[in-house]
Amino acid sequence: MTATYVRRLFDQQAASFDETLMERLDYRGPEILLEAVRGIAGPRLRVGSMLDLGCGTGLGGAAFRPHVDWLVGVDISPAMIAKACEKGLYDRLAVNDLRCFLDAEADARALYHLVLAADVFVYVNDLAPVTTAAARVLAPGGFLAFTVETHAGDGVVMQPTLRYAHAQAHVRAAIADAGLELLRLSHASTRTEKGAAVAGLVVVASKPVPSAAATAEPD
Repeated sequence: MTATYVRRLFDQQAASFDETLMERLDYRGPEILLEAVRGIAGPRLRVGSMLDLGCGTGLGGAAFRPHVDWLVGVDISPAMIAKACEKGLYDRLAVNDLRCFLDAEADARALYHLVLAADVFVYVNDLAPVTTAAARVLAPGGFLAFTVETHAGDGVVMQPTLRYAHAQAHVRAAIADAGLELLRLSHASTRTEKGAAVAGLVVVASKPVPSAAATAEPD
């Protein structure tokens, strides 16, 4: 799926995006992710720095802002970023492709304690490159939390909605390829389509903390 297609799609939807998701599609991705992260980190969740991938108009930022000291959002759509900016939730916002942004942040040695992708990877075919790029900007012990749509078969399929559905095995392989530890993978529907819940997964993984032996200076 080309960057140009995704950018145009969301630029066109920006004006009515929140209303469409919340009122017509019963969207609840950020809330599901917040519950999942809290289930692992504890109810008194406190995050030093968070990166909201594909932040859109800032629905994920609104859910997590009370628990985050420094909040960064990136989206490919300038119109979406403009809407997010109006809400005053983010400490930094950027218009960029996800992979390009992650690579630049890794080169700048930026580290985040939480990388979030709410209903974003449905526009990504192979998850391995983006989970690997996200792992590079995670602080040791940090979390990658995301949602995807899923199906009962193998691999990745393009659905009639032009959104990808990822099999559980594909998600597990992408997490393993990124060198992350899978902490949670469970069924969760983030939206409805034509009155029916869309099958999905909520995923939380962490970046291992290096052992003392691995980080010790040689004699």
